[in-house]
Amino acid sequence: MNGPANDGGARRALVDRCGDLLARACLSVAATALIGIVAVNGVNVVARYVFGSPFSWGEELMLFLMILSVFAGAIAVTWRNMHIRIDTFIDLAPRPVRHAAMAIGTLVSIVAILVIVHASANIVSVLYQIDQRSDALELPSWIPQSFLTIGLAVIALLMAVRTILAIVRPAAVPQESGR
Repeated sequence: MNGPANDGGARRALVDRCGDLLARACLSVAATALIGIVAVNGVNVVARYVFGSPFSWGEELMLFLMILSVFAGAIAVTWRNMHIRIDTFIDLAPRPVRHAAMAIGTLVSIVAILVIVHASANIVSVLYQIDQRSDALELPSWIPQSFLTIGLAVIALLMAVRTILAIVRPAAVPQESGR
């Protein structure tokens, strides 16, 4: 049957598939970054204790990879709605109050995140313009700084998508995924 209700379900399924694909891709990026950290750390230990000369850039690269893994993982956690929250009092509230409180909390979170995204985007722009580079790797500083900007922007977008889906069809949006 091709009606508005079926079309809405198809759109929701497409959004869910895209979100799931993005979450899997971000988890792959986070896992690869963590494997890179372990590899750099292992090689640096060997270089230090066997050859007496560790890589000067090892710590810096591991830090950048950690930042990347945190924000990539946070995107997946946001899409899967698995973030840590304390909702004891909200769980005791009637269903309409619970939904309103969750929506208001999400909207406040989105606004706060977007304020940080705006400030971070300004910093990334300045770092790009002045071509500031990291100390050991000589990597343009705007690249690791952009991990925060892009990660939080995607998180805000995913929170908005989840909220819109919950408002349009509240019964079809799961409270939590993966638990």
